[in-house]
Amino acid sequence: MRKSLLARLAFASLRQNWRHSLATMLAILGGFSAVSLFDGFILALREYQEEHYINKGMVGHVLISKKGTAEHQFEDPWLYSLSKAEQEKISVLLHADKRVKVFMRHLVMSGLVSNGRTSALFMGSGIDEDEGLKIRGEKWAWNTIAGRPLKESEDGLMLGIGLAQRLGCQFSAQIRQNKDGSYVPGESPLQCPAKEFQLSVTTEHSQVNAVSIPPLGVADFQIREFNDKVLAMPLATAQRLLDTDRISRYSVLLEHESQISAFKQDFSEKAQAAGLDLETLAWIDHPLAAMSKGGGEILKVFRGLFLTVVAVIAAMSVANSMMKSINERIREIGTLRSFGFRKGDIIWLFSLEGLFLGLFSCLGGILVSALLAFVLRNLGLTFNAGVLSTPLPLNFSFAFRIWFGTAAGLSLITFCTAWLVSRRAAGMVIADALRHTA
Repeated sequence: MRKSLLARLAFASLRQNWRHSLATMLAILGGFSAVSLFDGFILALREYQEEHYINKGMVGHVLISKKGTAEHQFEDPWLYSLSKAEQEKISVLLHADKRVKVFMRHLVMSGLVSNGRTSALFMGSGIDEDEGLKIRGEKWAWNTIAGRPLKESEDGLMLGIGLAQRLGCQFSAQIRQNKDGSYVPGESPLQCPAKEFQLSVTTEHSQVNAVSIPPLGVADFQIREFNDKVLAMPLATAQRLLDTDRISRYSVLLEHESQISAFKQDFSEKAQAAGLDLETLAWIDHPLAAMSKGGGEILKVFRGLFLTVVAVIAAMSVANSMMKSINERIREIGTLRSFGFRKGDIIWLFSLEGLFLGLFSCLGGILVSALLAFVLRNLGLTFNAGVLSTPLPLNFSFAFRIWFGTAAGLSLITFCTAWLVSRRAAGMVIADALRHTA
């Protein structure tokens, strides 16, 4: 009952003296809105990266390969490849797990690609295109910016933008995109100097093999360095080129991303029981996503520093506002004490004012952040992100869960600040407080 009364008094006092608190509220609101908008940007960027790795890039939620592949594959790729017998065991385990939505196989390779006049080094991947289509989903079913996508039953190459240009292919540099970032379906002109490109590689048995394969499409692999070197082809074509039935890894798409940790543990135990020496990594922990993970960590550090500055400003603003308010209300404090309010009641009264001050400022900040995020995400702005080949959309997510968490944290800081500031005034002798003149 007493706490309820103090809360009503604190709210009434804050409303009555709102002019004294206006500057403080605006400072907290502005700082909170800036942090919240940055949180919305980070969340939108993380969602964009997850979609482009997991779905568009066909990495999936979990990658399965022979133990040591992530660190040593390029030292001896065949030593860390999976044999036909191992593939059969892995496929049985994956088919039996109801959490697995779809899985696909990759065969990594490198070599030389030539159009007859110009040659270039490449890093390639053979993929189960039918399964890859399921991982990409309807949104990324069409994954080329020129030409057309690969087909499982057809020999063909998908080239990175830079590699295609180095080999003399001509196509429109303008990417036709929908509002959600996906490509507009429809084959666009792709003209290359040769109907077939010759790929030369070193096979599993240390022999040089060459196969002529027609270029079918051009894809944007996001990272500029990848676009200059990477190409893809159907797995059957890659295995014929390398004269092998081995693969490099599996990509597994789960029903829900929240199942990654449990799936990794369960699958590792089953694989070990089946005599398989494998490593099971979440997509974000794999070297393929190292750049994305590193960038996310840097943004988290900036966010932490940003929030710390805002918290310090909020604490200083509330301390200044509450000290000014308390000095002007010394006689009011004396009157309340004479009516039977204890020292702790006075401290609680001003602490609740500080809490309301922070809480209302943050709630206003949430409204401002949501409004700004809505406006900015509909302006169609883009920005260049360093090594990425194409500009990224400047997008902001409505990170309400994070925003309310930040609001709770800042409100707690304003509560504690007001509690510290009000302790001295609450301990004044009643007679001295009643005689006080401002």
